[in-house]
Amino acid sequence: MRGKTPLHLVYVSNSGDDRISIINTKTKKVIKTIKTGDKPWEITVGPNGKFVYVVNMNDNTLQVIDRKKNKVIRTTKVGRLPTDVSTSKKFVYVTNAADDTVSVLDLKGKKLLATIKVGDNPSGVNVLPGKGPSQVYVVNFNSNTLTIIDEKTRKVIKTIKTGKGPDQIAFTNDGKVAYITNRLDNTVSVIHTKKRKIVKTIKVGNEPIGAAVTPDNKLAYVTNFGDDTVSVIDIKKNKVIKTITVGDGPVLVAITKDNKFAYIINNLGDTVSVINIKRQKVIDTIKVGDAPAGIAVFPV
Repeated sequence: MRGKTPLHLVYVSNSGDDRISIINTKTKKVIKTIKTGDKPWEITVGPNGKFVYVVNMNDNTLQVIDRKKNKVIRTTKVGRLPTDVSTSKKFVYVTNAADDTVSVLDLKGKKLLATIKVGDNPSGVNVLPGKGPSQVYVVNFNSNTLTIIDEKTRKVIKTIKTGKGPDQIAFTNDGKVAYITNRLDNTVSVIHTKKRKIVKTIKVGNEPIGAAVTPDNKLAYVTNFGDDTVSVIDIKKNKVIKTITVGDGPVLVAITKDNKFAYIINNLGDTVSVINIKRQKVIDTIKVGDAPAGIAVFPV
């Protein structure tokens, strides 16, 4: 209904106790926990909302969760030390940090379809928004590069030098711009996706890791692990307009589809900070499991 905030569910993977916490955004409470594999890391919701995907670093697996039943329905082996997971309309992509590869699977997580060689220690993966076959962006932490893969051919079509220690990738919703966090030099690289080149470097806080763009394409939120803050970037100006103090060791951020709230996981504090986007301030702190490492939001 108009004027009412819609319900979202927030999925948080807790790497220290091998569980996923599910938060109801209306009540701001954990309503369920799901047992996972060993050391769950990043998590994402699939394109049709049917499945949630989580990678487990210590047992080298991808797990598929039925979102309606909130139950693990499949566990599939991938490469060594899987760190991130993303989906396109047809495929699941997993970065394997110890193998320097990306695993490609079907959306049901049943079949390993391909393994693609990328750079040294791939840390983050995201799929460029758009119609038809897309491009897959992978950042390589140790080689300070971005690898761009053509989804149709599954071949590397471009390698771009980034800042030091690139960690995560976020796109504007029109797919025109990519933001890459560079953890070791405290910057964000702004990439023009059509030109495939860096057009701006933005100084942020200490040890930036996660990034997310608001649905209205106006703001980007960057989590700074080293100083417990979030940098808010004005996308039009490509400059930091606000710094917000959050919990201990913020690593990732997810934004609700109604453009109202940003949820930040604090890895060292075992909490989630809720930021009101209009007011640009923390309005709630939610206790989750041990060492939260991944977050995804789904509108219900």
